Amino acid sequence: MRDFVLIYLNGVRREIRGREALMMLADWLRKEAGLTGTKIVCAEGDCGSCTVLRAFPDLAANAHVDVGVQDGVKVGANVGVIVGANDGANVGAIVGADHATRSAPLEFEAMNSCIVTVAQMDGSHIVTVEGMQCGDELSPAQVAMKQCHASQCGYCTPGFVMAISAMLEKHGDTNGARANVASDSGRRENTASHGGAISAQQIDAKMAANYLTGNLCRCTGYAPIVEAALTVRATEKHSVAGRYSNPAAIADALNTATKSLLIEHDGIKLFAPVSLREAVTFAAQNPGFKVLAAATDMGVQTNKGKPLPRALLSLHLVSELYQAKHSRSGILVGARVTLAQLRRLCETSAPELASFLNLFGSPQIKNVATLVGNIANASPIGDTLPFLLIADAVVHVASRPGGKGPIHKRNIAFTDLYVGYKKLALTPDEIITHVSFNATDSKELLRLYKVSQRKDMDISAISGAFSFTLAGGAKHSNFSNDLQSIAARKTKSPPRVVSARIAFGGVAATPIRMPEIEAALVGEFTMEKAQAVAHMIASAITPLSDVRGSAAYRRVTAAKLFMRYASEVLHA
Repeated sequence: MRDFVLIYLNGVRREIRGREALMMLADWLRKEAGLTGTKIVCAEGDCGSCTVLRAFPDLAANAHVDVGVQDGVKVGANVGVIVGANDGANVGAIVGADHATRSAPLEFEAMNSCIVTVAQMDGSHIVTVEGMQCGDELSPAQVAMKQCHASQCGYCTPGFVMAISAMLEKHGDTNGARANVASDSGRRENTASHGGAISAQQIDAKMAANYLTGNLCRCTGYAPIVEAALTVRATEKHSVAGRYSNPAAIADALNTATKSLLIEHDGIKLFAPVSLREAVTFAAQNPGFKVLAAATDMGVQTNKGKPLPRALLSLHLVSELYQAKHSRSGILVGARVTLAQLRRLCETSAPELASFLNLFGSPQIKNVATLVGNIANASPIGDTLPFLLIADAVVHVASRPGGKGPIHKRNIAFTDLYVGYKKLALTPDEIITHVSFNATDSKELLRLYKVSQRKDMDISAISGAFSFTLAGGAKHSNFSNDLQSIAARKTKSPPRVVSARIAFGGVAATPIRMPEIEAALVGEFTMEKAQAVAHMIASAITPLSDVRGSAAYRRVTAAKLFMRYASEVLHA
């Protein structure tokens, strides 16, 4: 058991304890670390001024299956050895900045630092805007912002620099440490010589806009900022992963991750166990505990003055909860799998969900937010919940009643999970470990819709998930073409619905599936039938009025969403 959070900050080893470990990362960076380049504006994860780059070693890839835990230390983990670091030693020593490595490179992603606690960054490598400069040279993103006159007041500029740098890390092939490492497609690629320009995947305006979605500017205007993103040129010399992927630092972080973490300050207890057994034992012994995932909701509430819960459980050291895989029946996702990872996993097996996740928050949010967190938050407007309802999802939970004996596991059908507003069918000592759901069938016509006041970075007023399986079938991989062929045949006879699945969010105290409506849809499907079903939907739901829409608006919109889907089915 240890009482400190370990992070590598711009290549410097830092141990953080007590009060500081419970601070929001952005506050700590500015007030304790003296790195004021990271700005705080909205304190809600919406504006991107607080953006930093973060890499976290792959625990699942670097650890064997647990064989036990002794005194809060994982036994049987294959995590290598510490290179040149002892417990409590080398605090403040620079480890590997400006030194590229050719093995085990870290993958840096953008994230918001204003709504996450320092403790959640345990084991991470953090790079702020101060760490982007290489000697006396500005980073490529900083140079591009300067040359394109993309900064005026300058307050949002560090966040844009970090967002563009994150794009280069992913698509500019900036990672000098990845030379001769197999790419996603299985090919091997070579980088340019050290310090030279590196051939990049074509960065177009759409890609640039996607990576800048989470960053706001109120004085310069976006045109020169997008121009900077389009004209930036990556160099291996400035590769963040190349500079900060130091084997000693990585080994140190992995070694530290084998020891459970306990932070206590002012009546607040934050526990990060290394095993599921420790996690469920803590849950049993601490009534009212809260699981801390990405804190994208809790962090906002804390910044608005609500105190942190007295007992917090972070699962970031439990390697088995990073599991994400395909199976014969579908997809299994662990509690620590992020939405960005989920999107990549589902690109072929659930492409409509992967596409829909493009509208789910900014890259900074998706790189840390988890699917299980979206589920456990239990909001009736959770964006993924309608899909999970029609994908026959199953929630896997675990507990250890009384904190003694074996771990008790059970499965809960997603349709049975929500029992009231923000209430789950879990016992007080249970935690969600995984969620599984069906992959999209080749004959399934699936559509996911979200209605909000703006396209990106907004909470749903209402969302819907619709799926038909038609007689004769139509492949989801080419929805439009298949529907065109169906439309061409409809002059002979209307399409026949073999099975239907419909779910909505934002129309009741919980997300709902509509089995009666589904049963009414089986059989011949015509525009007249679609109109009748739309009327049934409007009559069946019981939405509330709030700042995002009135009850009447939600009834009309739910019916219109179904009619939009019906029109696609009938007319392509």
